[in-house]
Amino acid sequence: MSLFYQRIAEKISVSYRRLSIVRNPDGFLQDEAVRRAVTAATGIIFISGSPLALRLHYELHYKSSPETKFCYLCDTPDDILPDILAEAWVSTFYIADIFPNYQNRSLLSAEPAGILERLFAQPAAGFISASETALRIQQLKTAPQTETKRVDDPVAALSSYEPDWGSFAATTAEISKIVLAAIEQDVYPEIEPELRRINASFQSYLDASYTGALVSSPILAPRSVNRILPHLAHKHRADEKVALVVVDGMAYWQYLVLKDALTLHAIPSSDSAILAYLPSITMLSRQAIFKGDFPDLDHKQNPVNEEKLWRTFWTSQGITDADIQYIYGENELEIYGTTRRLALVSVTTDEVMHAVADPCLLHAFTNAWAEKFTAAVQKILDAGFTVYITTDHGNLSSHGTGVLTPQEKTHLFKDSSRGKRHLLYSDHALMATFLQAHNPADYYAHGDNLSIRSDGAFARPGKDMITHGGAHFLEVAIPFITLNQ
Repeated sequence: MSLFYQRIAEKISVSYRRLSIVRNPDGFLQDEAVRRAVTAATGIIFISGSPLALRLHYELHYKSSPETKFCYLCDTPDDILPDILAEAWVSTFYIADIFPNYQNRSLLSAEPAGILERLFAQPAAGFISASETALRIQQLKTAPQTETKRVDDPVAALSSYEPDWGSFAATTAEISKIVLAAIEQDVYPEIEPELRRINASFQSYLDASYTGALVSSPILAPRSVNRILPHLAHKHRADEKVALVVVDGMAYWQYLVLKDALTLHAIPSSDSAILAYLPSITMLSRQAIFKGDFPDLDHKQNPVNEEKLWRTFWTSQGITDADIQYIYGENELEIYGTTRRLALVSVTTDEVMHAVADPCLLHAFTNAWAEKFTAAVQKILDAGFTVYITTDHGNLSSHGTGVLTPQEKTHLFKDSSRGKRHLLYSDHALMATFLQAHNPADYYAHGDNLSIRSDGAFARPGKDMITHGGAHFLEVAIPFITLNQ
């Protein structure tokens, strides 16, 4: 548990009240990543809105959730009706309140949560002057933050790790940190037995949570890729500059490599994790991102159709077409002056991933790519955009377990129906026929589609590859990152 977020919770709540009403003039608690972190650390659920909206929540949700603590964020607490005020602990919170030794409160209020969390961890004996505060913050921004990824013995670390899927983002980050360490130390094959144990646990989580994630409310945060655009539409006004960067085929461990490059360039990030669409293939999962809804099986995946989806969604939200831009590939990054909704799709990582079979080679490429890609991200930030980074799916080092029979191939849907780790059907009865000849427990069935749960692949035994399309943790648990300089 982060002491930083625990201390925030102590400032905005008390143990003897289940409801807090907080006025937050510096807007620190409006950062959804901050709210998610406080919720993960303490269980407090944040609700923001007008006094009327809070009244509705109080009647419909607060009263029916006697075990849950809530924090209502409201600019005008005095306008809330007396019966709610009598139930609540009311306070005003500034982020500077948890830095009592620092004199420059306005400087603290201007910094992102990632910097302040690291500043909070530093000793602060006596009063810290404004100049010393500025120096400490600058040092944090320029110092490489690589220590969070160091795992001396990834095999032992993964063997002793018990996933907590209730803290999905933190669990995804921690497992991915260990996977990255194993790849860096060239011991990935040695962690595969424990990774299979972790993945078996993830499959139970997927069975219980995946369908609900697809239809979950996007207001606080998206839980799956099809909820990203509805989330952004709710969060940002029409006149704000918002950029969505989709890196095709980037596993969470690869994002950690990119995070290092971002940190070296003093670009702080708020990290979270969401679920890819299943099967975890570009035609479905990236379509779900740009459609902001469930994908269509007969969609033709290409940049032209993807741009149409992007424009269709945002024009339906009242954004004029001239304010919408879609860019395929980061090499020629020209941002128009009128753009308010920008999409950037990078496919280099996916192309390289399919071309190699060794995770160490993929890691070497990712290191080189991350530095160049950071320059593209910096250009978008410099243009005044809030930047979100995600992917359509991760990837997995997979092992052939046997090929499909000719008859099994003929039963499949026509386009993108057969990959190394997924099968698409247009007829449910044909899918049922396949499952009768195989172990149904080996596959995640979503609609008339099947995804391999394990690290196996439809290939001859002994054939190894890095690919995607299945329901494995490393394919489905993917990053959703916020950057805002």
